[in-house]
Amino acid sequence: MQKKGTNQKPVELVRKPIIPGSWHGKDAWKLAFKRVLSMLAISFIYLLAGAFLSFNNIWARLIISALIVFTVTYYQYASGITQGQADATYGEILYNRKENGHEVAKEDADRSFHRFKGLFAVAVGCIPFVLFTVVFACLTRPTTYRLGALPAWTASMMEQTEFGSALAYYNIQPGMSALDVMRIIDRAMIMPFINVATAMGADAALTAERLSPLFILIAPLGYGLGYMQGLIARARINTGIKMGDDKKKRRERKKRKQRQRSKTPERLI
Repeated sequence: MQKKGTNQKPVELVRKPIIPGSWHGKDAWKLAFKRVLSMLAISFIYLLAGAFLSFNNIWARLIISALIVFTVTYYQYASGITQGQADATYGEILYNRKENGHEVAKEDADRSFHRFKGLFAVAVGCIPFVLFTVVFACLTRPTTYRLGALPAWTASMMEQTEFGSALAYYNIQPGMSALDVMRIIDRAMIMPFINVATAMGADAALTAERLSPLFILIAPLGYGLGYMQGLIARARINTGIKMGDDKKKRRERKKRKQRQRSKTPERLI
């Protein structure tokens, strides 16, 4: 005996109209400033995680670094969806207000959802960091070995002529240059990538430094792409609300029919 499969109809998303916002308005510039703070937070997380999660095994470094980048990027993506959904909700409210005959100010309308507002915020917020890494990528050179400091117990040997002359070179240490300071800042912003590259050699580390303008954009772009999903996220919420209302109405109809049947007098035979 064959069972008949129940073909459920696909749920259609409930898309409500909104007043479109501005991709470069005042609210977009506020989001751009938040992206600057977000970039600083990302750099701090990269630096902290890279300092404590360095392994001698290159595959361990690769896996851990990939997990760090994926986690940070996904968090940015989820934050973008949340902001986009909130702006889409605001756009629905403004649309209903306009339909009811109320005037909507331009500044309020600019706050509404626009598909490219998130990407604009990311582009503006990342400009200082991208410019810095581009300049460094043009200036960077392969790192060379430098002599380390002598241990304290050699101080007495430096006073002896035969040893002092031989060890005098260790006292000639070049100071830290501007490029060295830039390298520290640049590597802090791409620490997961540089962790893997340094394990592969000086040439790989140099390549990673020259690609740093691209590496720093990976996580922030997650926010812009997530923001673009704001309308879909809002449509799913509206769909869930409608499904809940429909389910409630079905229960009420079922209870009403049950009450009507219970009130129907029984026929005597």
